[in-house]
Order: sequence, then structure tokens, then C-alpha cells
Amino acid sequence: MTTDELIYFYLINQETFMPELENCMYNYMGCNQMMFGRRVRYGISYKTNQRSFDIYRRKFMHNLRVCVNADNFEGSIGLELDKMKTFLVTRVNQILMFDSETFNQCSEIPIKLLDSDTREPN
Repeated sequence: MTTDELIYFYLINQETFMPELENCMYNYMGCNQMMFGRRVRYGISYKTNQRSFDIYRRKFMHNLRVCVNADNFEGSIGLELDKMKTFLVTRVNQILMFDSETFNQCSEIPIKLLDSDTREPN
């Protein structure tokens, strides 16, 4: 693959004001330059010495965020363990352990609660 077939995306570092490589992709549009809007919702691609230019917009606006667990975690507390690449989430009577990369549940730790003789749960 030659360099003409690739598009390199650079962002300006706000501290050093130097361009940094952000992304690289195949140039299936056949353009020389691309410009993106402030919120990266649309892009304009064009070639040198070409009369017109093309405008592209996002097909989906989900930002690759997908619900991986639809359980109710209201009132829960989370704790990230960087070295183990996991995070812990509390529930009423258990602690759940999830993998940080795949978001799959690794294990759970049950917590034995005392019997409550009032109308409020533990």
C-alpha cells in the first residue's frame, strides 16, 4: 500500500502546538485533503484541481457506546483496579467483578446480610 492510498489524521497538541498522528485509514474517497467539523459530525473531502468537493456525514450517532449490562445499579459504588484490569461494582448483597477490556462479568462475591426485623432492608 502506497502513501497515496492512505489518509493520515493529525491533531494539534494544545500544550506544544505540534501535530500528533491521531488515526490512519485507507483513502477510499481518492482525496488529497479532508476537513472535519468541530464536533466531527461531518467531513469535506476534495482533490487538488478538482471543481467540486464531497461532503460526508455520520451514518450513526452512537459514538460506539453500547449497553453491555442492563441491570439496575442504582445506589451502587464502583471501584477500578488498574493492575488487575478489572472493576468492581456493588449490589445490595454481592460484589460483582467485571473485566475492563471485554466488560464481561468475571466473578461475584456474596455478602451475608443480617436478618432485619424492621421494615427497612439492610
